Amino acid sequence: MPKKKNYTFDELRDRFEGAKTVVHEYGSLAVDTVNFKLNPDTWSCTEVCQHLIRFNEMYLTEIRSAVEKRKTIPVFKNKISFAPKWTVKKLAQFIEPPYRFGVKTLKPMQPSNIELSAAETFMRLIEINEEIVTLINKAEEEQWNLNKIKGNHPLFKLYRMSLIDYLVFIDAHQRRHFWQIEQILTRIPE
Repeated sequence: MPKKKNYTFDELRDRFEGAKTVVHEYGSLAVDTVNFKLNPDTWSCTEVCQHLIRFNEMYLTEIRSAVEKRKTIPVFKNKISFAPKWTVKKLAQFIEPPYRFGVKTLKPMQPSNIELSAAETFMRLIEINEEIVTLINKAEEEQWNLNKIKGNHPLFKLYRMSLIDYLVFIDAHQRRHFWQIEQILTRIPE
């Protein structure tokens, strides 16, 4: 997704609907499979999804705040696509799968403090993606200008992001970790 310059509501919606499908497929796997760790220092498929829950919830909190703080929502006139800022495009390209090296996860986004079963984890991640789809649908219906509605980065508060920035980054990050899960699943012993 980040290689494009502009994104439509349909493209954004398809990305997050697709994420729901992928997570549903993980939820249909055996519990032993999704909880398998390649070694004690790595995450299981369930833990990767718990990390995504923490990450996505942090970003959704900022998105909700950005929308709620507005007295009026900026709308577009004859604009059907939106462009993330250059820094977000570059960061999304950096995390795009397949990636060559890992990035240390910040403590607030570690899965270790989430006490959800595998089934609850996958259901919650589907719900979060559904909330994003609902937001995209509302934005399209009300013709929100995704470039003009802005909020703060969840951790680096001085860095401002637009709604399109949030969505592009969440999508790239999820796909990075779905790729990670696929790598785990291919390495599970028979």
